[in-house]
Formats: sequence, structure tokens, C-alpha cells
Amino acid sequence: DEAVANEQAKAAQAIKDECNADLAEAMPILEAALSALDTLTQNDITIVKAMKNPPAGVKLVMETICILKNIKPDRVPDPTGTGKMVLDYWGPSKRLLGDMKFLEGLKAFDKDNIPVQIMKQIREKFIPNPEFVPEKVKNASTACEGLCKWVRAMDSYDKVAKIVAPKKESLKEAEAELAVAMEALEKKRSDLRDVQQKLLRLQTKLEENKQKKIDLENQVDLCEKKLERAEQLLGGLGGEKARWESQAALLGDRYIALTGDVLVSSGIVAYLGAFTSDFRIDQIAEWSAQCKATEIPCSEAISLSQTLGDPVQIRNWNICGLPTDSFSIDNGIIIS
Repeated sequence: DEAVANEQAKAAQAIKDECNADLAEAMPILEAALSALDTLTQNDITIVKAMKNPPAGVKLVMETICILKNIKPDRVPDPTGTGKMVLDYWGPSKRLLGDMKFLEGLKAFDKDNIPVQIMKQIREKFIPNPEFVPEKVKNASTACEGLCKWVRAMDSYDKVAKIVAPKKESLKEAEAELAVAMEALEKKRSDLRDVQQKLLRLQTKLEENKQKKIDLENQVDLCEKKLERAEQLLGGLGGEKARWESQAALLGDRYIALTGDVLVSSGIVAYLGAFTSDFRIDQIAEWSAQCKATEIPCSEAISLSQTLGDPVQIRNWNICGLPTDSFSIDNGIIIS
């Protein structure tokens, strides 16, 4: 469709160029005639109008102007004395010259639509007349010289205009067809823009979905790796199960025995700090027996370091030089 519209545009432009080329032949003559009119003043026109017995050249020029403007002549008695009535253009010419807008009317004359019969009359009666040339008319009136140039310019322009007129009609038709084609083409261009915008939105959405897919794949991969590591961790911790169960049971027992262990440990701190290791052992055994006799739960072998000691602090004491035997550690707990 765009190619067809371009061809129609080229065809219309070719017709337009041809019209302009044809008009270019007559335009210089027309412009020269209009320039000649520009040199005339209202005073020049008044001088022509004031002529009582105008020369033949003046009457000839004014007659052609009356004919071009489709002004009818007056019927007057034949000045030769025949007694007949003859057509006379000087009366209408004076009335025409009396119009203050006479020159403006000539400049704005509708040169593109001069009737064929009027131009036929001008060409048959006046154009071939050897007296109807600007050089000879100038001898009669300089003002009428410009008017004579204008009439001849109308003749030259009309010849070209009659050739150009059909071409202008063809140009008008071609431009109308081009306008229809361009309207249809613009509609299709608009539809194409809508489709392109829709396609752009779909492509944008596609890119967003592709990115979402990549993000989801990355999340799936990360979850699979986490799951694999969790399985490895669970597998590695499987061997700790028995130890954890044993430790849990031990902690349960120690929790139950916590009351008696704390009671005996408190006694050690309060009363046995000054005594020897053997005495402490005997006394701890006696207190443990009394706890069991009174049904106070306690461990089988109560240890001060396990009940009140802090393994980290004890380790620090050992690093600083405290012996690692239980008696020395118990002493450290008692004085701390």
C-alpha cells in the first residue's frame, strides 16, 4: 500500500511539474504586464478619461479591455453621418476609467476563467492588428501602452491556461486519489503502530516471565543444594544419636539427683574446706547415705566439680597452674 501511495504521489508531482513548466512560459509575460500596470497612477488614468477625441490606439486598447471585462458597448449614431446606429466602446470605457479601483480590478482579473468566445474575439480582431502593439500605442498614450501589454499578456496566459486546465483537472483527480490512498495508508500505519505497541508489551512481558523463570530455577537449585546438605548433615549426625540418647538419660538421672547433690555440695563448701581428701571422701559418703535414708535423691558418687563447677573456669585454672586432681579442683571451687 505504501508503494502504491508513493507511485500515486510521484504521478501527481509529475503532473504538477508539467503544469508549472507550461505556466513558466506565460508567467514572465504576465509579470511584465503587471509590472507595467504598477507604473500607472490614477492620474494617468484620469488623463486618458479626459480625452475628448481619443486617438485610435487609445480607443482600440480600451475596447479590448471592455470586451475582456464583458462590458457591452453603447449604441450611438454613426459619426460619419449615415444615420445608422453603431456600437461604441468609448462611453463604457470612460465609465470604466472612472472607477477608482480600475487598476486593482485589472490586477485581480480572473485570468484562469476567460470565456472562449471573448478570447476568440480578441485573437481574431485585435491581436493580429498591426496597430495593436505596445510600441505604436505608446505614441498615442503611455498609459494605454501598459494596458496594451496587459491585454496581450492575457492572450498569452490564456493559451497556456487552456492547455494547463485539463492537466490541472488531472492533477486535482490525482491529488484526490492520493489523499484517499494516504488516508487508507495512514489508517494502516496506525493499525501497525497499535500492533507494534502490543507486540512490545508482549515482548516486555515475555522478558519478565523469562526472568521469573530464571529466578525460580535459581531458587529450585538453591533448595536442592540445601536439601542435599541437610541430608548430608542428618547422615553425619546419625552416629551421634546413640550418644545423645545416653547423654539425655544421664542428664535425666542427674536432674533427679540434683536435690541431694546440691545439698551435699553445699555441706562440702560450708564445712569441709579445711579437711583432708580422705576425710572429705568419708564425710561425703556418710551424707549420701543419710540422704538415701531420708529418701532424698542423690547421685551414687557425688562430685563437687560436677555439681557446682564450671568446666571452662576449671580449664582456665589448670592452664594457670592448678593441679588437675579432684582435691585441688574442689579447693578452687570452695574458695571461689
